[in-house]
Parts: sequence; structure tokens; C-alpha cells
Amino acid sequence: MTILKGLPIGYNRDLQEDKRIVFRAYDTVSSCLTMAAAIVNSASYDKERIEPTLDRGFLDATSLAEYLVTNGGRGGGIPFRTAHHIVGTLVARCEKEGKHGLGQLSVEAFNEVIAASSPNTAHRPLPTVSDDVYTCLGAANVVKRYQSAGAAGGKPFEEQLKAWKERLGI
Repeated sequence: MTILKGLPIGYNRDLQEDKRIVFRAYDTVSSCLTMAAAIVNSASYDKERIEPTLDRGFLDATSLAEYLVTNGGRGGGIPFRTAHHIVGTLVARCEKEGKHGLGQLSVEAFNEVIAASSPNTAHRPLPTVSDDVYTCLGAANVVKRYQSAGAAGGKPFEEQLKAWKERLGI
């Protein structure tokens, strides 16, 4: 794109300079795809060891931020910047209290942090959350929440798997 920017319409000698870059990029991408295919074909997973640890850590933090933005609990959404701050505060609180996941916090703890994050202006206070906040927490719930095309969870995954099996004749 940079090489072609501002060139006149028609043949231009500068177009010869892009070939090396395009072919080198093609070679790099081709090598990366070959390597990725080898990794995927040889990978194996120990489900019994992985599954118990999925809810440790804060992999669901983004899901909680999206929940706060889209639902905001009762009464409307929360701006993303504020939701990000709230989730960061909740993660720090979990770590301080020795908890390994956001789902271990009570609804009161969520609302306490939300209230502390409310602006000190005449604007409406931030909405509180209810028990439905837990529907966005935990690895299984995060996977269920993402239902867009190409997402890793539930129905989109099953549809893609079926399409690829048909395409590959498996």
C-alpha cells in the first residue's frame, strides 16, 4: 500500500519494487501456516488436568467487563473505561483476599466496587448488578456467551465443525 500510494494510473516502474516484498511476505506466511498445521496435528491435551484449573485466574475478566457494558446489571450499561476500572479493582480485591476467580465474590462485593467507581457528579449513579452477573463468569459461561460467527463456543463451533467435516469428507 505504501509503495502504491500516490502513483499515477497506468504503468509505473515503481511497481517493480513491490515484488520482492510481496514474495517474501508470501514465503513467510506459507512457512507459518506449515508450522501451525504441524503444531495442531501433533498437539494433544490432557482434559482431566486442564479442566479443574480453567476457573483459576481471571480469564473471565473481559467477559465481566462486556457484561457491565452491555447489561450493566439493572438500569443500563456502564462505559467501557469505567467497566475496565471496576474489573481491575475486583481482580485486585480477589488477589488481596486470596480468591482465585471473580465468581468467588459476592454480589455485594461487586456492587460495593461499582458504587465506589461512580462519578461524584450530578450524573446518575452506575447501575448495580444482581445474581445474573454469575452468568458471565467461569470458563464454561464465557464460552456460552460468545455466540458470534466463528466464536469458540456452543452453536457456532458445532456449525463450523460440521461444515469442515463436510468440506473435508470426514
